Amino acid sequence: MLLVLNLKMNLTKSSIMKYEELIHDKNVIVLPQYPYLLFFSRGKYSLGSQDVSKFSKGSYTGEVCAKGLKQLGVKYVLIGHSERKEYFNETINDSRLKMQNVVENDLIPIYCINESLSDYEKNDLKSIEEQLSSIPNYVKYMIVAYEPTYMIGNEDSDIDIKHINKVMEFIKEYMMERNISHSIIYGGGVNKDNVDDLKSISCIDGFIISSSALDIDQLDSIYKKINC
Repeated sequence: MLLVLNLKMNLTKSSIMKYEELIHDKNVIVLPQYPYLLFFSRGKYSLGSQDVSKFSKGSYTGEVCAKGLKQLGVKYVLIGHSERKEYFNETINDSRLKMQNVVENDLIPIYCINESLSDYEKNDLKSIEEQLSSIPNYVKYMIVAYEPTYMIGNEDSDIDIKHINKVMEFIKEYMMERNISHSIIYGGGVNKDNVDDLKSISCIDGFIISSSALDIDQLDSIYKKINC
């Protein structure tokens, strides 16, 4: 199964180098901050980026283009994370442009499909379908990451396995109808105590974790459980 480690804006130079040693022999996808990408180039893991510019090139100070990421050894790029939408006002169209740049540079998008608490309570999948509609039909392969926003960072909360299964089946059906090769992963509240239950979901291909990725005991336990 896939395991994506989204380190967000955590760790310093010294701690990131220790972290690299701890995951050196793990078959995971690691997403460090931009300045630390070059510290991840020697292990069994694959390297990913937490974001990419929606512009392919040009005078956009502070942006990082897909071509530049590829030259640093990046293989995967996270697109449409809920925190990018909430704090940076990114839109579905922004995600579409980013996916285009990623695919044109032979990188693999990890596209986040988010769900609000109100949509969950109403059992409404319209927002999920709208987010899926931004996927270009020329994508050959991508990873879809279903991340309920109300579960992100809530490792102690109860997980609604039945609902997650329903949403992931909906996503899979959508992708299959459009002949888009894909993997579907789940993120939000994943920990060593619930990963076995989550692993039982029929169409799940892996997980994306953040808080648990920074806790080495949690990470080791999750890694062992999904690879047994």
